[in-house]
Amino acid sequence: MAASSRWRSLAHIEETLAAILLVFAFIVIALQIVTRFVFRDPMFWTEEAARYAFVWLVALGAAEGVTSRTHITMDVVPRMLPERVQLLLRLVLDLVVLAALLVLVYYGIFGAMRAHKVMSIAIGVPESWLYGALPVFGLLAAIRILLVMARDVRLLFDSGRPAVDAPSERYL
Repeated sequence: MAASSRWRSLAHIEETLAAILLVFAFIVIALQIVTRFVFRDPMFWTEEAARYAFVWLVALGAAEGVTSRTHITMDVVPRMLPERVQLLLRLVLDLVVLAALLVLVYYGIFGAMRAHKVMSIAIGVPESWLYGALPVFGLLAAIRILLVMARDVRLLFDSGRPAVDAPSERYL
């Protein structure tokens, strides 16, 4: 149970950070609108700051989508299969996605390190702050898919429970 509470704490931190980023992006965009149309003198840094916030917000949200299985899938054929076969197929596909995420993390780290030498024009921070969202997303999504796979393996060997996803299981 202690491990489960740790993952819930991590998810809570991610949600809190995403909420802060959303509020920040909203305030910055509102500030841009007011300074542009009311004062006729737009603040030059607001567009770039909002872009950075949105990129990180999407990265965190996409990682959450792995846990809740809300990403787009083609499930016409798998739904025709028996539940246990669906579960096995889901595990195999999760392994493929996990491999892709690990490749994304590996190359994303190098991309972010390369972008660290370049400074953003408007807010003057290294571009690695923007490109760093990619490996962070990959790592968070990989952790989450491992947790989902662990749940699916438990379901596979637990014959008393159905093998379908339980939407109420928000955290693992």
